[in-house]
Amino acid sequence: MSAAARPPEGGASSLRGAAGHERSLRTEQDRQAPASPRLTLAVRLLDGVVKAVIVLALAMVLVFTVGQVTDRYFIKSQFDAHDQFARIGMVWLTFIGIAVGIRNRTNVRIELLGHLASLATRRRVAVVLDLVMLVVSVFLVIVGARLMEIGAFQAIMGTPLNYDIMYAALLAGMSLLAVFMVIRFADILSGRRLKIDPPIEDDDHRE
Repeated sequence: MSAAARPPEGGASSLRGAAGHERSLRTEQDRQAPASPRLTLAVRLLDGVVKAVIVLALAMVLVFTVGQVTDRYFIKSQFDAHDQFARIGMVWLTFIGIAVGIRNRTNVRIELLGHLASLATRRRVAVVLDLVMLVVSVFLVIVGARLMEIGAFQAIMGTPLNYDIMYAALLAGMSLLAVFMVIRFADILSGRRLKIDPPIEDDDHRE
């Protein structure tokens, strides 16, 4: 009777295997989950706002570029500042786009000897370059703040705006780049547990 009450050997091993598989799944989910959901949400919100600014700047360039042609050949109004507004949109698109490109690791890079180095060496060099970009962006923010004061006295012809709106693009883009670099270093120092920075792609250097 005692032998009949004992569970089958195969059933016990399958239960242990299922329990182990469930624990491994939970461990993998814990690894994939961000360490700070609130911080992750804040970073995603920042990314969304920045993308919206890029869309608006691109729309501004498109509208005033097409509008200039339409106005010249069809409407023939007295408004002659289409190119000025398109230039403002292009400047904002450029500086914000620089920050977003570096944030997403899609910026154009020219490598001479990188393919000869090991993966660990390339990642160390990438960290050093990120640190250099952080220092440069902070320096340009300081310079941009001074240019804002100068540009406030320079009017953009045909518009009620001054050149400080141009220099504000530099200030905003470099400030954004500095924030993105701080986010990257926070993610690196946490061992990538925060998951707030795009992963490093090594497709060009597969070993």
